Amino acid sequence: MVKGYKRKSHENRMDLAGEYRWGDTGQIVLLIVFIIGMIYDLFLLKISDSWQYVFPWYFRILVFIPLIFLACYFAQRAHRIVFQQERDELILINKDVFSMIRHPMYFGSILIYLGFVILSFSVIALIVFITIFVFYYYLCRYEEQILIEKLGDQYRNYMKIVPMFIPRIREK
Repeated sequence: MVKGYKRKSHENRMDLAGEYRWGDTGQIVLLIVFIIGMIYDLFLLKISDSWQYVFPWYFRILVFIPLIFLACYFAQRAHRIVFQQERDELILINKDVFSMIRHPMYFGSILIYLGFVILSFSVIALIVFITIFVFYYYLCRYEEQILIEKLGDQYRNYMKIVPMFIPRIREK
C-alpha cells in the first residue's frame, strides 16, 4: 500500500493525492549536483572541450531557447491546473497539458535539464541528466501507484491513453 506524502501546506487538500516523501529533496540535490558537475566540467576539468566544436554555440542556443520555452509552458500550465483551483475531492485531471502527457511538470523539468546539456555539451552534465531522468521516472511510477490506489480503473484507463513522457499531440 502506497500512502503518499503531503507537504504541510497541502495537508488539508483532499484534491491532492500525494507525492514521494523525499521527491523535493532529491530534486534539489540532483539540481545542485548537475550545476556543480556542469561547471566543474566546463571550467576546471574541461573534459568536454573537444566536443564544444561539434556544434557551434549559436546552434546550441537556437535549440536551447525553444526547449526552455516548451519546458516552462508544460510546467507552468500543469502547476496552474493542479494548484490554482482547489477541488472538493480528488479527481482525474485529463484536460489541457494533462491530455498530452501524464506528468507535464516533471516533463518540463526534464526539458530544462536537456536544454542545459545541449547548451553546455558537458559530458558530466549528460551523465547527471541520465540519473535525473531515472529519478523522475521513479517519482512518476511512485505517484502513479498512489493514483491507481485512489482512482482505480479510471487512472489505469488514462495511463493507456496518455503517454508518460512523450507528449501526444491530439488530432482535431
